[in-house]
This record gives sequence, structure tokens and C-alpha cells, in this order.
Amino acid sequence: MTEKCAWIINLGHDDASGLQVAAQLSAYGLKPRGQRWATGDDKAWMAHAEEAARQNASVIILLGTPAELSAPRTRVELSLFRLALQTHRGAPVNGMTLNPGGGTAGAMAAAAENPATNRIGLLEDWLTPAAAGWPAKAVARAHAPTAPDWPVRLGMHAHERLGAWLEVHPQPGAEAQGACVGVAGEGASINFHAVGPAGALPERSVNEYELQGIQFEIGELAFNAWALQNRIAPDQSYFVRVEGLPHCLAIGTLPAGQLEEVHVVSLVS
Repeated sequence: MTEKCAWIINLGHDDASGLQVAAQLSAYGLKPRGQRWATGDDKAWMAHAEEAARQNASVIILLGTPAELSAPRTRVELSLFRLALQTHRGAPVNGMTLNPGGGTAGAMAAAAENPATNRIGLLEDWLTPAAAGWPAKAVARAHAPTAPDWPVRLGMHAHERLGAWLEVHPQPGAEAQGACVGVAGEGASINFHAVGPAGALPERSVNEYELQGIQFEIGELAFNAWALQNRIAPDQSYFVRVEGLPHCLAIGTLPAGQLEEVHVVSLVS
């Protein structure tokens, strides 16, 4: 396998900062690789995740100003990138943020405020500005990543031809009584679903008591959701194909056809 590397994502146009970061990582024995983040393409994050996985990216370095890092669209794309990269690797990938030229994290903190209860931010542990000694911490996280503390199991299978499939288990390590996934955000929708073994898209699925086009609200968020009542074993997952760029997900079980134990997952925090 390709030697592990640190994957530098430059959100801006300051090449000098990227070269400086690469030199610091090289001094600590961690090979730097990376890219300039593409904008204006809903599916660019798919190609970014595939390339990062091919290069054996083991830790992510986000390079950008607070304003660049707080842009909602960028944060959603980074969340999807993270899920896809972790799914490609079959392991967690940690990240850290560097702010070229200094600045504060105020814009990031403000964007991460979540009014809904029980809400998880997919980038909460990636968007904290790195402190002094960050290169040594990057090396440590590349070789010993910390798994995210999420109460649901999440993955992303992204293919240019097959689309973006969110993989979910609402009760990791236990059997789930049905599953429901809702998406919130302008232009976000679900158009197919299935149940199968975890880790790969199922070739076939027998869906029990499936529901499509469910609508509900949590706080100020309006969700469009799909669900089914299959029993989902610990080694199985619920897969939904997602269109657009959802800003939030609602993930829950569906015992006796009633939505329960709902977790709201924010892709912008």
C-alpha cells in the first residue's frame, strides 16, 4: 500500500501557506500531498475523496481563513468528503484546521451553534484551529486516529454513475427496529433505499413496509424522509441515495411504524 500521507486541503489561493505547511510536515517525516478545493460543483467532493484515498490520506489538514471555513456549502462538501474518505479507507480519518495569517475562530464557532437538541456536528472535531505543535499531533493522528463519537454509524458510498449513497445504522452494535433517514436543505432529497450487509452497496434488498416522502419538522428544520421497517442486524446497514447537498440529516428507528430515537446530524458544523 502507498505510504501514509497528510492530505492538505487549501480552501484559498495562498500557495505560499500550503508550501510552508508541507515543509513542516515533511520535517516530521509525514509525506504531504493535497489539493486546492474545487467550488461550484456539487459532486467535486466525490473525486476529491477518491483521490485522497488512492494517496492513502491518513490525516487531513484544512488550510483556510475563518470566513472560508465557515461557508455553509464548503462545510457540507467537507462533511461528505470526510464520510466518503472514511468509507473508502474503512477507518476513521482525523483532521485539523490551520488559519493562514492568524485570525480568530469566531466565524467557525458561530456557524457551529446548534439550536436543535441531540444534534451531532460532523465537522466539530475537524474545525478546531490547531494549536502549537500541530505537526507532531498530525503525525500521531495519522498513525493512531481517534474514532468520531457519533451515536449512529455513518458512511458514504459515492460514485459518479451510481450517485451518493448514505450508509446508516441508527443503533451501532445492536439490532435496529426499522430505520428512517430524512434530509433537510434546499434541493436535497432521497430517491432510493435498501438494506444489506454493512460496508458495500447491496445487490438486492427486500424492503418491508417502506415509506417514501415522509415530511416532519424538528425545531426549525423541515425534513423529507424515507423509511422502512426491516430489522437491521448489527452487521447490516440502511442505505439511502441522496440528491443535492443536505445541510442536516435526521436518523432514527421505526418500531411499529413510529419514528423514535431521532438524532439530527449537521453537515455544516
